Amino acid sequence: MTFREEIQRQARAARREMVRTRELLAQIEFCARLGVSERRLAQMLAAGSVFSMMVDGVQYFPALLADPTVDRKRLQSVCRILVPAPPDCRLDYLSARQGNLGNITPLEALSEDKSYRWLREMARGWAAEWSRTTVKIYAGPSVEEPCEIEPTYVAVCEADPRENLWKRAMEAMEAGGYIAPPGPHPQVDTATFFVIRSSAGDSDELLEARLNVDIVDDVARVLIHICNSRDETDAVSVAGADNIVDVVHRIVAGFCRMKRR
Repeated sequence: MTFREEIQRQARAARREMVRTRELLAQIEFCARLGVSERRLAQMLAAGSVFSMMVDGVQYFPALLADPTVDRKRLQSVCRILVPAPPDCRLDYLSARQGNLGNITPLEALSEDKSYRWLREMARGWAAEWSRTTVKIYAGPSVEEPCEIEPTYVAVCEADPRENLWKRAMEAMEAGGYIAPPGPHPQVDTATFFVIRSSAGDSDELLEARLNVDIVDDVARVLIHICNSRDETDAVSVAGADNIVDVVHRIVAGFCRMKRR
């Protein structure tokens, strides 16, 4: 048995024990404790207000989400913030003491206005760590990310994947986190810009957008490919741009102002 398989075996055993001790509840009992219908529960699941865990192919819900002694409205609000993290990690976060909350649990932090506001702030930072947005720029035209050449520019940030695509791309370029190479960056007339999202602990990456950029007479003509959407074109003035990274930055900034999806 590999190390990963052993970890998964232990996780399954732990979840079965939680079912036995009623820390995880079947759907019917969970609905009864919350006082909601199955239809309403499905809506809450879709919104991230509650979450479930699978045990031997059966869906169970953490009992603490139906605890009558906590402020459920506040708890469900925090649950919606935690959505980027896997369900088992959300449960661990809610039930464990957190040093940045004054060594109390998030459930305990719900009881006071000040601690609740601070919890929401800390929860946003924690949840963002589970999703990463990467910006890559390659010189020349491409349809898929080239594997035979190095990117001209890479920028990475941790951000909630539910935030606007271009807002996250801008954050990656401006956050001051991981950026390589630091510059100077080249001037090129044709480039391809990729926005990629990945989740912590998952080797798979999701290509969210590809921009093919051609610069003619201080105007960037942009072919915009968004996954599962129709391709669009746009033109952006880039007069005075010093290099291709500056060009892409202006394009993304313009999309943010337009609130383009």
